[in-house]
Amino acid sequence: MDFNPFFIIFASMTEKKDNSHNTWANGKKASMKRRLEGNNYLERGIYMITIATEGRRPLFGQVAGNPDIVEGPEAPHVDLTPLGEKVREEWYGIPRYYPQIEVIHLCVMPDHIHGILFVHERIERHLGHVINGFKAGTRKAARALGVIAEAKPLPTQPNPNATTSTFQKVPYAEAQPQPNPQLQPQPQPHPHPEAQPQPNPHPQPSPKHPPVGTLWEPGYNDRVLLKKGQLKRMLAYVDDNPRRLLLKRQHPQFFSHLGTITVAGIAMQAMGNAALLQCPQKLQVQCSRHLYPFEIDHLQMQFLEAGRKGAVIVSPCISPGEQQIATACMAEGIPLIVLLLKGFPPFFKPQPRYLKACAEGRLLMLSPYPWQNETIKDMRSRCLHLNKLAAHICKENTESLFTSP
Repeated sequence: MDFNPFFIIFASMTEKKDNSHNTWANGKKASMKRRLEGNNYLERGIYMITIATEGRRPLFGQVAGNPDIVEGPEAPHVDLTPLGEKVREEWYGIPRYYPQIEVIHLCVMPDHIHGILFVHERIERHLGHVINGFKAGTRKAARALGVIAEAKPLPTQPNPNATTSTFQKVPYAEAQPQPNPQLQPQPQPHPHPEAQPQPNPHPQPSPKHPPVGTLWEPGYNDRVLLKKGQLKRMLAYVDDNPRRLLLKRQHPQFFSHLGTITVAGIAMQAMGNAALLQCPQKLQVQCSRHLYPFEIDHLQMQFLEAGRKGAVIVSPCISPGEQQIATACMAEGIPLIVLLLKGFPPFFKPQPRYLKACAEGRLLMLSPYPWQNETIKDMRSRCLHLNKLAAHICKENTESLFTSP
């Protein structure tokens, strides 16, 4: 594979970004689908693209396998429908239309895809045009397979109020697709809300995205490779999608939003095992960024010893020391309550490091804030607020706290 991520990083640091191609550069965009500010989507770069079906319909296949098996036919995977196979074929066919783009990877899930593209030479049109072309090709395939309907005009009819022989066009009607049992998703043994059709949060009609014959939801999400090791993490995240979905279906009670609950007198959004709040001993992890490594290691030993005796760890997990201690505690099977900085986005999924703990009921995630994807203007104030909330949560049932100096 002929690409060098470090060249891309160097170029992004040294070249002045040209946003002249971006007519919406100064506008507000939907948070999950906002383009990276300052990035030139015509130039060399590596992108992880996520696109979901309209209404999150599971049209591409069904997840199968055992989440505890790593390799072999029983490892987590997706059995693709004919449409899922067409989606894979169209994605890997992108270089036929754009030779400057190389397909690095793809994972087709029942209701969305994750793909990684490498733009190794400048392209003449924004990357979004490439994605739109892929969508058009897959929509054509979906119509040919009878999965979605085409918009066909009804015959024109006379206007009785007209004085001349003019005709009035009637709205487009949806053509009924021919039923094909092979394309229908099979019933799942562990239904999960993510695999069910969800209401469209933007139901307003749009000439660009008509409601008839729609396969994909508008837009797409992209992640730009910017750091050393990020490509390896991207690939691991994409490949781990089937296993994560199987875990969520096996333990839906721990992966479903609990709504708003009151914790320490504060209304918070929650996901995970709320029973952890009833633990009689909860200990706050708060580590200054100025601590030396040996000081963090000493605190880690204290928390591990307390966790083995039944304590629950509570922390926003913001500083490196807090993250190190939380990771060590999770590896030991110690329960953890995490306070999130930015709330819960739509279709929220725990980070990979939290996934196993969440499936086993050893994790509770809380946030007093609504979801936001914008940069937090006063990070220090928010961190102090979350640490104060963590202290209140712990003091409800315990008298002593482990905190850093």
